[in-house]
Amino acid sequence: MSVTPGIMWGGALSRPTWRGREVVPVEFFAMLRAMGVEAIDIFARHVDQYGVGALREGLDRSGLRCGCFYIHGDLLAQNEKQRREVDLAFEHGIESALALGAPLCFTHGSQHTRAGEEARAAYIERLREKAALVADAGMALVIENAGLLVNTPEHMVEVIEGAGDAGLRLCPDTGNFSVWGIHEVGAIRRCLPSMAHIHLKDLSPDSVGDEAGRGVPEVLGRGVTPIAEVIALLDAEGWTGVAAWEPGPTDEDGIEAGVAELLRLTGR
Repeated sequence: MSVTPGIMWGGALSRPTWRGREVVPVEFFAMLRAMGVEAIDIFARHVDQYGVGALREGLDRSGLRCGCFYIHGDLLAQNEKQRREVDLAFEHGIESALALGAPLCFTHGSQHTRAGEEARAAYIERLREKAALVADAGMALVIENAGLLVNTPEHMVEVIEGAGDAGLRLCPDTGNFSVWGIHEVGAIRRCLPSMAHIHLKDLSPDSVGDEAGRGVPEVLGRGVTPIAEVIALLDAEGWTGVAAWEPGPTDEDGIEAGVAELLRLTGR
């Protein structure tokens, strides 16, 4: 199977402990690799917490690779100081992503605070600017479906078409489609031509119809999202990339169960 099993360093994994014991990145990454995970999505906050050097050492010694690097900032901020902070976050984020060997950068922090066509048009213009910067560094910028601003496959296609040749790509989130009752497999099929990464969020039943669009993940295989059908589609289409499971508020047993399901679905 061509899909690479990955994991997002979020949710329950954000805790710096494992079964009551504090773990540093070198141990943590080795543990995930021993479970069978092959790639990890890393946030800028992890660089702030541990430093690029410690994360790079963890990747090198474990054999994990950084599938995607996440840069936070509201691209639609109007305040000049806030806009400058976003620009700096991208500059530092691109440097960190390169140091960690990430092929992709992910932007987040805009979509849950905006809505409507006018805001989406402004978002596209800022994405063009940032995607060009990331492309100049030899990587690609990706976005997900989230919040109220970009939550349908039609919105995703609109953003890609609006960004033109800037190099922007898609990272659809399966569970975020589930929030809105959108047919997940059909939505992923629409995104495939521009898809460079995917979030395997298995949505908790309680999050269906959340008006803010903030879906809470369940342990992979236990939620309402048809993850197995999505993976089957990717396999049938020969898509090659990292499918990153997004863990939610679970315990260590849930993490291990979710990883086991991810490996089963990706044929590992």
